[in-house]
Amino acid sequence: MIQGDIAAANSSFIHVQIYDQQNIFDQANFGHPYRPTRSSFLFVKKGRLRVREQINEFEIIENSIFLIDVKYVYEIIEITPDAELRLLSYDKNFLETSSFKLHRLKVYRDLKTQLQRNFHLTQSEIDIFWTNVESLGYYLKNFNDVEYGQYIIENYFNIILYHLVSVATPRNEESINQMTSQQKITYKFVMLVSDHYLETKSVQFYADSLQLSIRHLSSVVKETSGKTPNEIINEFIFNEAKAQLSTTTIPIKQLASKLNFSDQYAFAHFFKKHQSISPTEYRGMFKL
Repeated sequence: MIQGDIAAANSSFIHVQIYDQQNIFDQANFGHPYRPTRSSFLFVKKGRLRVREQINEFEIIENSIFLIDVKYVYEIIEITPDAELRLLSYDKNFLETSSFKLHRLKVYRDLKTQLQRNFHLTQSEIDIFWTNVESLGYYLKNFNDVEYGQYIIENYFNIILYHLVSVATPRNEESINQMTSQQKITYKFVMLVSDHYLETKSVQFYADSLQLSIRHLSSVVKETSGKTPNEIINEFIFNEAKAQLSTTTIPIKQLASKLNFSDQYAFAHFFKKHQSISPTEYRGMFKL
């Protein structure tokens, strides 16, 4: 996936951007982890791609929609040559300042809490989304030439957002209802980690937040995910480290502090344990 500053369709309306498969992947390198600067909806009409989202891997096939969240680190693993894609990215401020914001913000919060990230649709369903995204793209490109352009853009975005939630919410409820109590604990733990891993590595913190003992939390998470809580926390931190090293020039000492390591040597030891090379060597693999 793509960072918000990659060249998109020409548009003077910067709060919403639409990218196609050409300007998405011209500058997106495989094996190049990144943290997006904007939340996005990825529409896949044809082809297939595999994407790693933090600790999960997704295969996104034709007629699907994938939700991209700024709190996760992403990495493109594979994409087929016939892929036909649209990426709709947006600023959170756009939702908070535009008209009709009351209902839309509630819908946005509903969407952000979805358990499911990848939605497979029928051909007719994806065609409706595709048509609305293409229409929105027209008004984004011609924003300065269309009277009331901002309001038209807001309303097209509303249509896409509400339609997406109407598709996602029933499936989300079905997914949650099918989860065991142990799976729900693990899901809540992973969601907490995604929100707080830059602040703390303490399993005690997460156990306390879930009102569980460390022993019970560890047992449940290990049984349902095959990983210990510490392994999951470390994986989040490691993916963040790779994203920062491959996309920024932040000094390693500063990055170590940002990731809550005592010093850069502790960070280097942690990174080499997971990657077999030092942070400096890993950064050298990318053109920054």
